[in-house]
Order: sequence, then C-alpha cells, then structure tokens
Amino acid sequence: MELHDLIYSRQSVRRFKPDPVPDEDIKKIIDAARVGQSSENEQNWHFIAIRNQDFKDKLGALIQERSNELGAEIAAVDEKRSKRFLKFTKLFTLFALKAPVLVLVFSYLAPANAEFEYKMLGRPEEDVKELQLQSPGMMGLGTALEHCVLTMMELGYGTTVMTSQNWIHKDIEALVKEEIGFSRENWFLAAMMPIGKPDGELKSPGRKPLEEILEFYN
Repeated sequence: MELHDLIYSRQSVRRFKPDPVPDEDIKKIIDAARVGQSSENEQNWHFIAIRNQDFKDKLGALIQERSNELGAEIAAVDEKRSKRFLKFTKLFTLFALKAPVLVLVFSYLAPANAEFEYKMLGRPEEDVKELQLQSPGMMGLGTALEHCVLTMMELGYGTTVMTSQNWIHKDIEALVKEEIGFSRENWFLAAMMPIGKPDGELKSPGRKPLEEILEFYN
C-alpha cells in the first residue's frame, strides 16, 4: 500500500481478532519507532510488549478500581458526569486489554531548547517550566509512534495510541515495577498501544476541512 493510502485509511481500532502477533512483527513495528526523530537525539522511549494475560487482568482491575473510586467522587457532584466517565473508561481504555498484544510506552521529558541556558542564567523557575509547554520530548515520541502505527497498518494490524489511562500513570508504573521489574528515575507511562488484527467494520469521525486548518502568508 502506498504511503498516501496508508495515511488516509488510518483508523483507530478498538476491536481485535484473537490471532497471535509474531515476535518478528512486533520487532518491525518497534524498530520503526527506533529510527524516529527526537529532541537532541535523546531517543526518549522504551517499549514493553505484553502478551501475559495475568498482567493484563491485573492492569484492567487496577484501572477499573481507580475509575470506580473517582466515579464515586464525581457522582457526589454530578451523577450524569460520573456515568459518562465510567462509560468512557470501558469504551476507550479497557478495550485495549483484549488485544493479543499490549505495548506500554515509557518516556521522559527531554530538555527544551534554551532550558539549560535559562537555568545557567538563573531565570525564574516558572520561565524554565514554560519552555516545557511545547514538550519537545513528546513531539518526538509522537512522530515515533506514528511510525509504529503506519508499520502496523502495512503489516495488516490495527491500533490506537492511547493516553486515556495516564491520569493514573503512577499506579500503573508501580504495577509494572512490581510485576515486570521495569522502573527508571524520571521515566513515566506516556501511552499504550494495543496490537491486533482489526475485527469488524471500522468507522472514524469526520475531519475538519483543509481550508479550516490551513492558511497561507505569501
């Protein structure tokens, strides 16, 4: 498939067939991220490809438990909003645990341009933090993950890059440390990516017209 066709046929996949994903295919997918760009070549990414169902069950239980706790707090203020939140968790987070492979993506905040110089000059801490608003580390990670997405599609797999679970990233990081043994100072869970053969018809919401998002200044 041509690159143009891959890009324009990309859709978020949330239902997967149980077909296994071979190690070689996972390696091809992650290798595509490995060659992606990153701020000052930090290569601020680490991937854990999970097939272990026991771990996925524990992760699902953790997400559900924390969601129920927050949902109860929300319900005391707005019951309708609480139901919406819990529905969102089921539809847009827990589905990933049914995929044959779940990839956890870890990263850290790569230095922003002028960050070192600001600190050297003694600029106020709020000015240093403001440099991170553009988050160069996440910019690079985003392009690397898109390499993964396109490679998956080329191989016949589907996915969606997920951040819906990141509000409890510290809890998930603790689970990963306990069960898998992965933990690095200043690293955090940045995203999850399920991998599997798409199951069922794929639909995507509409996109804004090009004229609405592009302007020229010649």
